[in-house]
Amino acid sequence: MISLTNELEHSIVIGNRIVEVDFTFDVVLKWYELLEDNSINDIEKTLIGFKMFIGEISEYDEQQIVEAMQSISDYLSQSAYGNFNDEEIDSEFEVEQEPPTKYYSYTKDAEAIYASFLFDYNIDLVDAQGVMHWDKFKALFNNLSEKSPFQRIVSIRQTNPNEYKDDPKAMQKIIEAQEFYRLEDEQNVQALDMQMSSMFDMLKNQAKGG
Repeated sequence: MISLTNELEHSIVIGNRIVEVDFTFDVVLKWYELLEDNSINDIEKTLIGFKMFIGEISEYDEQQIVEAMQSISDYLSQSAYGNFNDEEIDSEFEVEQEPPTKYYSYTKDAEAIYASFLFDYNIDLVDAQGVMHWDKFKALFNNLSEKSPFQRIVSIRQTNPNEYKDDPKAMQKIIEAQEFYRLEDEQNVQALDMQMSSMFDMLKNQAKGG
């Protein structure tokens, strides 16, 4: 999560060591892409992810690797406006019990995201690979304009076809567009964030159990 008063995060603590982490946006997106791959089991994903973000794994034991990846994943899932695994909110201020659905996938919507950064910011994300920090990417991503290609696709996914019940042609058009841009359940970012959390809880318990 970006801050205007603190430096960008570039490290985590493993044991008693401060370890550099590659938080460039393209590495993070590769991690989300890896999470979508059902042909790779959770242990392999964790080891591959550790190598992607930090590097050589031989210096660390299994529990340290899992805890490091859980720390990284918690950081990636942070929101500027609250995180849904935070401590309980007073009922007086509670708005909803469940996190809102995220109607996008970093993988499936890659072309729209690329085009939208060019459209809104004149930023070429291919040229920014290996350079732009995840926090910068996320801040820009979260504030793409309604006219951007990406946000137009999100708007289609969020639309309730019943809003057009008095116009059958318009309803049919939005239904067809939603089918065209449809995401599989496991592809949306909310599902992947939840997958990360449960995956590392399970692996951490396994590591503690020996």
